Amino acid sequence: MSSHQPLNSLNNSNLPECAHANEDGGEYLTIGALAKLCGVTVRTLRYYEEMDLIGPVKRSAGQYRLYNKHSLKRVNAILALQGLNFSLDEILAVLGPYSKSRTYTKEEQIAQTRQSLSQQKEFISEKINQLNTLNQDIESRLKLLDAVCNPCQEHHPQVCCPDTCSYIEVHH
Repeated sequence: MSSHQPLNSLNNSNLPECAHANEDGGEYLTIGALAKLCGVTVRTLRYYEEMDLIGPVKRSAGQYRLYNKHSLKRVNAILALQGLNFSLDEILAVLGPYSKSRTYTKEEQIAQTRQSLSQQKEFISEKINQLNTLNQDIESRLKLLDAVCNPCQEHHPQVCCPDTCSYIEVHH
């Protein structure tokens, strides 16, 4: 993930290329500008849209997709979860579909955000447990390998060790 400037700190003088300032003072980004800020390709954002992970908040007069600071936050959340090895389907389960989140009232959005954050925390805790278990398994295998192979290496491995070690083959 690349670092970027928060959209809410942008003004007309420092809007990225392809960004638009609306007459209501709102700042919008085209898909190209959003992709550049997030360090991903336009195709990646279009794929996220196909999966209903993101979507434009409005369209320009020329029908270009326009995004806002909430879009930027959502893409960053997606990228952060991908960095934790979440699949896009898992991310969709955690964040919820974009189209559905657009139909909530403010109170429902708060409740949905709370539920989503709780789900994210639960998924991350599960991943941490899985990684800890995997780490412990690797540590055990290293200890066993050290116990079996280190004595062999201390002596004459070319004489003592067969060409193929049954222990390594079984545990490889």
